[in-house]
Amino acid sequence: MGYLPIILAILGFAFLWGIVNYHSIKTRNREVTDASDLVYRYAALRQNIIIQLANIDSEDDSLRTFLHRVRQAILPIDKENNTVSELLVTEKELSQHIDDLPDQLGKLKNYRSSIEQLQKADLAYRVAANRYTLKMQQYNDLVTKAPSKFLAAIAGFKPIRTVTPQEEAVAVS
Repeated sequence: MGYLPIILAILGFAFLWGIVNYHSIKTRNREVTDASDLVYRYAALRQNIIIQLANIDSEDDSLRTFLHRVRQAILPIDKENNTVSELLVTEKELSQHIDDLPDQLGKLKNYRSSIEQLQKADLAYRVAANRYTLKMQQYNDLVTKAPSKFLAAIAGFKPIRTVTPQEEAVAVS
């Protein structure tokens, strides 16, 4: 009879810890989902602005060639078939092209407002991508380290798999 209160106290503590830990894992998972939605939204916005830029008529052949090359770097965004990690890897090339946009594009009147929109959208995309990466790391740390990993396994939470640029290169070829 003397052990019963001790056993109940330990079981009560374990139960309360499980509830708090489950809530933490669920909250981190929701944060990752929200961050991934932002990444998809800003990536699509960025791509739409680039398509608009490429459709603006220009007399300068070098600009037209450059914009055509940037437009070729756009890969379709498909939420169902591509993970956010894969999107981050593919969008990195587009970010490099945006960084390489010539200054003369911003000086031309018909490109100026679109370039400003693109720069704002690119900044928002990069912030969203960094936020996603941070939230994903926090979630993966919580789900893969003991003692939370046991509760995560029981509750069905799995670590988010990341794609490295080497894996992406192998998948493309």
